[in-house]
Amino acid sequence: MASKEMLAGCPVQHALQYIGGKWQIGILWHLREGTLRFNAIKEALPGLSEKVLADNLKFFEQKGIVEKQVFAAVPPKVEYRLTQDGQTLIPVIEKILLWGYAHLQDERVQNGTLYTPATVLEELQYKHDISDSYKTGAGL
Repeated sequence: MASKEMLAGCPVQHALQYIGGKWQIGILWHLREGTLRFNAIKEALPGLSEKVLADNLKFFEQKGIVEKQVFAAVPPKVEYRLTQDGQTLIPVIEKILLWGYAHLQDERVQNGTLYTPATVLEELQYKHDISDSYKTGAGL
């Protein structure tokens, strides 16, 4: 029996504010392995502007998803890493990537589609001990 009590907000909308932006998943994905400097993140995501990256990192920092460490050096040195809370998004992103790969070939890839290195799928296949059935959608 459903409760008459209403919860404030929508959990889907709440989650999408962290992974729903064009570059958010990519930024978080690259930070999953550890600490990165601003330019390393930018170089890993061709087409990402400095402003958009800075805005997303600031948002993630304010929400407690990313931790920023500033070193007193000339030139200034700033590093970013996922917090424990930020690490909890990685399994969600992995599932999105696996679903995407499984269904990607079902649709025609259009010009202008961003490309993902094959190593990403290989890493997920190894980590999750999955077969090529994910490529066909049979493993979902």
